[in-house]
Amino acid sequence: MTHQAGRGQTPRIAHYFREVDLCSNSTPQFIPESFSANCWAEDSWPARFILRVAIRFHHIWATFGIRNGHATVLGNQPAVCFSRFNVADLIAARDEVAGTDGVVTQYALTFPLSTAERAGATQVLQGNDLRALLQDGRTLGDVTQKEVWQNQFRHVDGQLDIFGNHAPSSEWRWPYTRNYRRAIKKIEREGGLGDRLPGLDLTQKKWSGLGVVVATQNDALRLQYDILTLIDQQFVSVDHFDHLLVCERLPWSLDGLSDAEYQAAISAAYFDFKSCLSVSDEAAAAASAEFSARVSALEISVPKKETKERGGCWVYFEDNSHPYVRALLKAGRVVVNQQGRYLATLDEVGRGRDLRERQEIVKVLCKQLEQKHGVACSYFSVLNSWQPDDMPFFCGSPWSGFFRITSEPDV
Repeated sequence: MTHQAGRGQTPRIAHYFREVDLCSNSTPQFIPESFSANCWAEDSWPARFILRVAIRFHHIWATFGIRNGHATVLGNQPAVCFSRFNVADLIAARDEVAGTDGVVTQYALTFPLSTAERAGATQVLQGNDLRALLQDGRTLGDVTQKEVWQNQFRHVDGQLDIFGNHAPSSEWRWPYTRNYRRAIKKIEREGGLGDRLPGLDLTQKKWSGLGVVVATQNDALRLQYDILTLIDQQFVSVDHFDHLLVCERLPWSLDGLSDAEYQAAISAAYFDFKSCLSVSDEAAAAASAEFSARVSALEISVPKKETKERGGCWVYFEDNSHPYVRALLKAGRVVVNQQGRYLATLDEVGRGRDLRERQEIVKVLCKQLEQKHGVACSYFSVLNSWQPDDMPFFCGSPWSGFFRITSEPDV
């Protein structure tokens, strides 16, 4: 595990997520027309909501950095912006220390600086004359117009300060180099969800070593669900995400700490999201056998009725980190559908059963599993289909657990 930048550690840069008020003049030029059915937000998108959407759909939108009605990313290429990462800045943001510039928030994705630069992120150039800034020892005439156009995205015009949007000196930008306008027109013509907006694909191996920053322990539990979903859907490897840092676990100050104390403080702020992935073959086999026995017993004991509706039915598990769920997943009894639900197959239940009858069997099974293993679950069914990704689907607890991504605060 790579520790945070500071005291000789690997330098990292961060993409900080801020709240987006759709009624303000600092809204991105293009925003999703709609989200996936498991996402819900109104006119204000909190930073936590946007971070979860970014990870679940493994995508950071490229934007023109609209602030107070003005674009801070110039030219025709939108970009993903990064700032130098420092743990002390997180503490200041958490404690709302006066004088912080508002760039740093408690919700971020961090990347090793060397990794980001190899992937195409470059440092901003600040000043009035971009051509002069690109000289780098050459004569002004050697800088071509094409170079100027290609570097507009990372140019911070000196006049930008009149809008109160002075870029930090340590900022990097990754440009979206494809035809952005054409991509947007296609989305507007065909319609599309938020994960289709042009931007940075987090699942690409060149972005490995990702760190995640959240404010609270409750946030960490939600982000664990999202990260595990990407791993279990095989979008990323186990090592693609390096750590999950919780700001409320950080000390009130890092001043005066020795190097060893500093490292201990940072380590204490990490949330362990990976240990649940270690499941023995014996545990997987035992869980699968026990689950199969329960389903078989219900198939035998519940009388069959007239079939009026057909379709598949599964056990929907709400917690993808629960030991019992992890064991069933390793044994192949749990699948993860496209939206990120963890569904256990009912291989022992005859396909001739009525769909509502199958749902009732799952309800009884879920009560048994909750009593025996303390795992929250309910039924998930699809009418006239045996595919867990098809519509229409029905769920006993559609919005329970961390599957749902919402803008609502914790209660």
